[in-house]
Amino acid sequence: MNDLELWQALRRGDKQALETIYRTHAAALLKYGNKFVADGQLVEDCLQDLFIEIWQKGHNLSDTDSIKRYLFVALRRKIVRQLERKIKRIANEEPKEQQFHAEISIDEHLIQEELGQEQAQKIQHAMKNLSERQREAIYLKYFSGMDYPTIAEIMDINYQSVRNLVFNAIKNMRKYVQVMFLLVWSYFIY
Repeated sequence: MNDLELWQALRRGDKQALETIYRTHAAALLKYGNKFVADGQLVEDCLQDLFIEIWQKGHNLSDTDSIKRYLFVALRRKIVRQLERKIKRIANEEPKEQQFHAEISIDEHLIQEELGQEQAQKIQHAMKNLSERQREAIYLKYFSGMDYPTIAEIMDINYQSVRNLVFNAIKNMRKYVQVMFLLVWSYFIY
């Protein structure tokens, strides 16, 4: 069953479709959310709320050809809203844009399979020298396997901005990880 058919089944009230969507995407959503904010409980709550809302409002949802993209966008927005509410309660001031603090762990499959321990540490060091937006774009592109239009929608920026973020991030990382640059460039090019 493709994404459109699965989504339409969910919209018709099929509990099995909801369960399939949850089992397929929950782990990646939690991982992404935890890269976005350090409060794991907040991420879990937002994810749970997201799936409850999807179930309750299923008949009102519009069709989507990419459930993964829809869920990433919805979870990101939900986390940002929760953090803004939390900040307003605590500081009673205008909330600032949330920072994306991705630190790619050594056990990430790409690093583990392709580069080994030493290169993984170099990548972690290089990632720390990127801006938050660059880290988020790199994470979505290379560690979540998303394309530029999907990343643009998730980050709520235009397509060219995403390409520029990724290009500049790779350029900056090249200073730290020559081998990784060559691997990424040849393996993941467009």
